[in-house]
Parts: sequence; C-alpha cells; structure tokens
Amino acid sequence: MPAKVSSFAFFPQSRSRIRDRLAPPSYVAYLVFIMLILALVVQYLFALADGHGPHGDDEVEAGPVDAALVEFTASGHIGKFVQEWPGKTELSEYPSSFTRGIEPKNIHSHNDYWQKVPFYQGLSVGAVSTEADVWAFDGDLLIGHEKTALDKKRTFRSLYIDPIVDVLEKQNPATEFVNNTRCGPFDESCYQTLYLWVDLKTGAEETWPLVEAQLAPLRERNWLTKWTGKAVIPGPVTVIGTGSSNWEVLIANKTRPRDYFVDAPLLKIGSKSEQMHADGKTPLYDSTSSPFATSSLIQAVGSIKGELSEKQLKQVESLVKAAKERGILTRFWETPNWPTRRRHNIWRQLLDVPVGLLNVDDLEDAAFGDW
Repeated sequence: MPAKVSSFAFFPQSRSRIRDRLAPPSYVAYLVFIMLILALVVQYLFALADGHGPHGDDEVEAGPVDAALVEFTASGHIGKFVQEWPGKTELSEYPSSFTRGIEPKNIHSHNDYWQKVPFYQGLSVGAVSTEADVWAFDGDLLIGHEKTALDKKRTFRSLYIDPIVDVLEKQNPATEFVNNTRCGPFDESCYQTLYLWVDLKTGAEETWPLVEAQLAPLRERNWLTKWTGKAVIPGPVTVIGTGSSNWEVLIANKTRPRDYFVDAPLLKIGSKSEQMHADGKTPLYDSTSSPFATSSLIQAVGSIKGELSEKQLKQVESLVKAAKERGILTRFWETPNWPTRRRHNIWRQLLDVPVGLLNVDDLEDAAFGDW
C-alpha cells in the first residue's frame, strides 16, 4: 500500500502551531491585534514622510520650529508652505478680495431666485447678469415665478438689493488710499457692470414705483447706470425692466437722470411693426432706453432639433445684427435645457454669433461644463 504523502507546512511538524493551540475566537483576536500594530507602524512612517515627525501638529506649532521640518520644507515641499502662509502672516486677504479669482462671464442667471442661494450663486460662477421676478403685494415686492411660490420673507430687498449692496460695499472699501469708488461686483474686472433684470409679474403701473423706490440704497451710493439726457453713465449695477414693464411707464416723460432701462422687443426691431416716436421716423428703442433686446428663441426661429439649422442660425444672426445697429445687445430666453447635448450645441452656436448674454438655468454647467 503506498505511503501517505504529507502536504507542505509552514511550521515544523515536531511542534503544534499557534493556530492549533488557540481556540477560533482567540485566533481571530490575535490576527486583529497584529493588523492594528501594523497599521500604527504604517501611519507613523507616513507621518515622518510628511514632515510631521513624532510630534503632533499642535506641539510643532506651539514650540520652536523643528530643524528637520524646515529642511524638509525648503527642499521642495512648497505646498505646505503655501497652505500655512495665510494663517501665519495674515497677509492673504486684501480689502476687495471677496470675489477674488472669479472671471466674469456673459451668463444670464435666468430665474435666479430658483437657485439655492439667489444672486450669490450666480456671482460665484461669474454670471454678469441676474433676474428677479417680482410681484406687488401689500406695498412690497415678493419674489417668485408663480403665486404658489411667494413668501413674505423672500422679497426683492432681501434677496437682491441688500445682497448687492453688501457685495459692492466689500468691493468699494473706504481706505486711506481710496474712497467713493464705483467698482462693480467682480474684483478681477472693476468696470464690469452687473445687469439686474426686474421681471414684473404684476402690472407696471402698480409695480414699477415700488421697484424704483427700493433701488434707493443703490441710487444713494451712486451705483446705478444712468441716462442723463445726453449720455449713458455706466455704473456698477444696470437695472433693466422686463416682463410687464413697458416704455410708457419706465421711459416716457421721466425726469433726468433716469437710472433704469427697459427691455426692447427684439422681434420688432428693424421690422415694419417697430414702434416709432411721434415724428414717425425715429425708432422708439435705442441704447439710451434699452441696453438689451430679448426674445424667446422658439418664437424667433421655431422648433429646434439637435441644434439650430442653417436657416435658423441666419435668422438669429439677422436679429442680432439689427439690434447691434441700434447699439443694443441681445438675449434669447426659452432656450432648450434638455437633452444636455442639444443645450450645449445651441449655447455654442449662440456665443459664436455672438449674443450679448447666454440665458442659462444650470449655472455650473454653463460656467465650467465641457461644451
């Protein structure tokens, strides 16, 4: 009968193995203990490699600087130096640094009040234009797209006027070097105005006087773009009435200076139906009344498939050209949001024309998306 062949073993056969001598629960505990010891050793080695040494961060900062740490940092670990520099020197901040590093972009935050943080969220991605839908209610202006969304705490003043004043005060500090400056909200571009679109959801006659009154904090600080009767004087904020806003209430017979403007009907500019002044020759809308003319993109070109067709693109170009001849920029609303590929295609086409502002709901995608 063949002899029985023994299997390979990692332990001498003359002694019982630890595994055999320990009960199963004890064996598991033993392995866990060994793994914990190994983990602590690895953590300690990583700490040494990062330049922390055997001491905690608090001990290093409280006591004298470790010579080994200085040598390690100086040899190329500038990242740690940069990370610690602001706290050690208190030299990182400067008076107008609130919007530092934000590049202004020709983005219009459409229905901005739908954002989780109205106004500030658009500002944080560089949107130079924001929109507030306002409803006249009990002597105040409430913000919302529909009546069901209204709340007495969410007002034109609380969501837009007060935050805008707060930001502009940060960007126009009074120091020993300057005072009474008129910079806009972007630190990177002092003279970039913020377009504040006020979309009236209730009648212009009852609503616009409330808007005009609530612009007072901006007006008192000389922060509004104005028409003097002879010239447009740019300011940190340019207010544009839209929605039920109209020429008769906002523009006609207003005293000078006038520190707000009205949205022009893009589809009528240059057409036979365009409104004229009393002389019958001078167009009603120009750069002194309307920085922008707008239209629904669907109304302008019809149904859109994957992107604007060649015919549709020519129609957009024609509308933009007609407005430009009056010194007026353009914005198309009701642009497709979904699917994302179609949205991106249309964004590219509109900016290539180019339109004055890109109407968007998804701020992050418009500002940083790969399209």
